[in-house]
Amino acid sequence: MHQCYYCEQLFDSKEQLFEHVEVHSDIERNNEIMNRKKQARKK
Repeated sequence: MHQCYYCEQLFDSKEQLFEHVEVHSDIERNNEIMNRKKQARKK
């Protein structure tokens, strides 16, 4: 198993993980996503 270090989603193969991590490559967008997740955890 491989885990995305941005969103902690699990993947069966490194290839799947690398494809997924590309989603996070935009730093501004990633920060926005992480902030939303932090807000959701606080509720």
